Amino acid sequence: MREAHLFTHLNSDIKLVSKKLKIYKIINERYPFYTSKLLCLLKKIRPDVIDIEWDHSLYAPTQFLGVYIFPFFSHLKDKLFLSLHSLYRSEDVERYLVTTTKNKLVGKIGSRYYYITKMFLLNNLNIGRVFTLYEYEQVRKIKKDFVIIPQGIENVKELTTRSKIINLTIFGFIRRTKDYKLAIESLCFLPKNFRLIIAGQPKEIELMRRIKKWIKEYNVKDRITLITRFLSQKEKENIMKRADILLLPYLLISNSGVLLDGIKYCKPVVSTVLPEDITWLKIGAYSENEAESFAEAVLAVNSRYSEFTENIRRIQPKFLWKNIMPPIIRAYQRILL
Repeated sequence: MREAHLFTHLNSDIKLVSKKLKIYKIINERYPFYTSKLLCLLKKIRPDVIDIEWDHSLYAPTQFLGVYIFPFFSHLKDKLFLSLHSLYRSEDVERYLVTTTKNKLVGKIGSRYYYITKMFLLNNLNIGRVFTLYEYEQVRKIKKDFVIIPQGIENVKELTTRSKIINLTIFGFIRRTKDYKLAIESLCFLPKNFRLIIAGQPKEIELMRRIKKWIKEYNVKDRITLITRFLSQKEKENIMKRADILLLPYLLISNSGVLLDGIKYCKPVVSTVLPEDITWLKIGAYSENEAESFAEAVLAVNSRYSEFTENIRRIQPKFLWKNIMPPIIRAYQRILL
């Protein structure tokens, strides 16, 4: 492949795989990063490939993030590589919005807008990547060139020490997308040696109030540890050392970094989402959003702990960056040829 100019907001792990890709990168903490600054840069750089991330994972569709990328499709469509970080079914979007806003009209309007935006993207772009089987099921009948390329991890670490205390962990930003009430209530159906660690930076003050209220309501204060701040890499690793099982009690999720953490640190998971992925990878158990069922899934994973950790060790290489980047490079090549 000749030298190509790639415009992306991703970290430049691609350089580890291909010296022929010259990376232009723009980072903006606010989604989306597609601004007038980007338009100006595109005119100067004239890239061969533009890797665009479409992320609807947090508060969209109520903030209409999709409209920001529409201007690109006219003259740059053939250069675009679409990274779909959060591709949901309309019914899941409606359920999430109704649950979090307590407003059925917001749910109906928001899910309809989301569907229109999603179909616009899928029908107007020729190639891209998705990160889970959950997403791939939605695109494979529309676009043959969409491929499953999950996010990667740099290395693998074994943190599998076990004690009589079983630590369940919910890790990551504390947001409404996670069902903390479910996890807290499920402790009532578990033996006393099962404890819960909730660790991450809070994004909503009101949600923290509710979490403390649920802890008091279900009388499990002595079984829960709250670590509510931004965590350094060393702090994160210390929490992972304490964890036995990672919990993914989500209302809405797509590409989960926490799921990759479970794979990286060899920790089985209990999840209310991504049933196809959990089943395919055999790294834990899927549960419905009901406390007693969730507790039963936790007990099932704990009883088969060695089996699940062995499965994780077997699939870890599939998620290393050095093994994931070559398919991405090949996908870029299809745009260049």
